[in-house]
Amino acid sequence: MPPVFDDAEPNAAVLGSIYAAAFTPPPWHETPDRIDAFVGRLPSQAGSPGFRCLTAHVDGEPAGFTCGFTTPDPWPSDRLYRPIADALGGDTSVLGTRFEVHELAVAPRFTGRGLGEALVRRIVADAGPSWLVTSPAAASAVRLYERLGWSRLCEFDVPRESFRAFRVYLSPEDFAA
Repeated sequence: MPPVFDDAEPNAAVLGSIYAAAFTPPPWHETPDRIDAFVGRLPSQAGSPGFRCLTAHVDGEPAGFTCGFTTPDPWPSDRLYRPIADALGGDTSVLGTRFEVHELAVAPRFTGRGLGEALVRRIVADAGPSWLVTSPAAASAVRLYERLGWSRLCEFDVPRESFRAFRVYLSPEDFAA
């Protein structure tokens, strides 16, 4: 059966379960505290302007999701926003006009079926020009974004994060579903 995509109100327990399955294994090694932090951020993110969340189900089981929102204005200084601004010399205008794809997760047992690609294509087709952050160590994510035509904008390091190196990608301008 083909996957079913739904953009209903996000269910924190379902998204947390997918997030844990996707980000606990290497290269991410997310801890229970960081998984709880993701689930804890969901309500405030869901209230962000332009918030969208798509969930993919395979044979009735939640298999993956993506979510994002309009980049806040003024530019935030929490989490990875400050190092991104620093890497861009303080000029975040190219990102401030785009949708931020904040998370993309596919449970490992559902990888290799095109769900990640379908989720990215769907959310960006509806949102328009977009951006995202990933780690170069996440080889499968990097391959996906580059195969879809996303371009590298900058790279930066954050010593306090589990990954030190991060990369910002911009979606192609003509990205369509």
